[in-house]
Amino acid sequence: MNKRVFNDKSLEHLFDDGNAFKIAKNLEGKIYRDYANRKTKQFFFRGSSYFIKYHGPVGWREILKNFIQLKIPVIGAEREWKALLKLRSVGLDCSEPLAFMSRGWNPANSESFLITKDLQKTISLEDFFLKGAFKKRSTLEKRSLITKLAIICRTMHLNGLNHRDLYLCHFHIDESDKLGERIFLIDLHRGQIRKRVPLRWATKDIGGLLHSIIPFGISETDCYRFLMVYFDCSFEHLIKEKTTFINQSRSRAFDMHMKPILKEIDITNSNKLEENSLYLKKKGMDYRWIGLKSALNDPILNALEDLDKIMQTGRVIKKEAGHFIVSLELGGKEFFIKKYQIKGKSHLLRKFFSQSRANISWKAIHWLRAVNINTVNPVVIYERFNSLFALEAFLITEKIEGTILSDVLKENEKDYLIAARIQSLFKRLKWIGFNHGDAKTSNFYFNQDKLIVFDLDASRKSISSMMKTNMINKDIKRILRSTIKNKRLNLLLSRRLKD
Repeated sequence: MNKRVFNDKSLEHLFDDGNAFKIAKNLEGKIYRDYANRKTKQFFFRGSSYFIKYHGPVGWREILKNFIQLKIPVIGAEREWKALLKLRSVGLDCSEPLAFMSRGWNPANSESFLITKDLQKTISLEDFFLKGAFKKRSTLEKRSLITKLAIICRTMHLNGLNHRDLYLCHFHIDESDKLGERIFLIDLHRGQIRKRVPLRWATKDIGGLLHSIIPFGISETDCYRFLMVYFDCSFEHLIKEKTTFINQSRSRAFDMHMKPILKEIDITNSNKLEENSLYLKKKGMDYRWIGLKSALNDPILNALEDLDKIMQTGRVIKKEAGHFIVSLELGGKEFFIKKYQIKGKSHLLRKFFSQSRANISWKAIHWLRAVNINTVNPVVIYERFNSLFALEAFLITEKIEGTILSDVLKENEKDYLIAARIQSLFKRLKWIGFNHGDAKTSNFYFNQDKLIVFDLDASRKSISSMMKTNMINKDIKRILRSTIKNKRLNLLLSRRLKD
């Protein structure tokens, strides 16, 4: 479909000398994005700065690939043009749309471009957070920014528009740090306009925004404050009526947050790590390991040459059919080394269909730490393997400071605090759909009023809400059974852990 719209008539003169689409594609300027069929470029015309987004033919192959992957292909600039007009019509700040042209009826071979006014002297909220400016602001200023972001999202969704790339980097504020005086929303090339935004797409937007904020340590209270403004409701109404929305958006946020982390820490992944990775890995003919660079001192690296030998020098903590755990000093620091062994023939058969328990624990530690659950500090996972599965696996962690929770309970002095910490643990496990798998007091430490989780080789991430509920309920039953001798704590937990 051929269209030609110029809200700024002066820009028409850019295309007086020939093929408008060829001129648009080849305009001189600073390139910000350059994909196979899309270019985003800043250019100057008659002393003013503009941005042009050119969309070339995508081809049927790309369209079919997107449909097979259940994705909506990005075809042309019209989607963003309409989204920008929609935002301005409902009073939201965005890049000012100045011109749009398109040609071609065939979606695979069409061309289009749009031109917007440059948002001069602005900075993305991502950059604002990266330079630590948010932390320096007063509580009142922080709350004001959260409120304004929530109002933008609320207004957008109530008017039938969802962004599909709603991250901090797509919100811009004045670079002079006038925090949120005006907030501009940009990059709507994937935006969708309907009469009503479905729950699925609303939670994807809010989940994406939360995901982009996670690295900056925004508090749980801030998230609830955002949602109360977004829904224009009280906290009580939010918790009671909007649990599905909260759970879906939070689940999306943490899944997105963990995806690159899990890829990086995957011991079975043969791809090389980036130079700036926090991890180091090595693979031989029949072994592989990956560890945290900052924790890998020379004694640990030497120990990896023969872990069985070095374990013989440690203090035995547990030695049974499936586990062998020792504590020992390496380079002036105490570590736990846990060896996971094959128990027998039935256990060997099960390993055809599962990852090593060391790997389960390694991944679970990273998941739990993403929601600020205190765990053992991971150092290295090491596996010996054949062509089918890991034969033996080792997990090295820093020694946990503190006291086993089962011993703390004998003092009978911190029942209320412990109950609160356990309640918080289960709440955060629900956020990411995890269970501990063996939640008993002997699998927790208590140090400086902090609950520390360990022994996570039976933990699992649920794949459905029903599975999550069942797994969490099993953990709750375990923790209640293990506190039965402490009647006051048991009663407190029974009340606090009820759904």
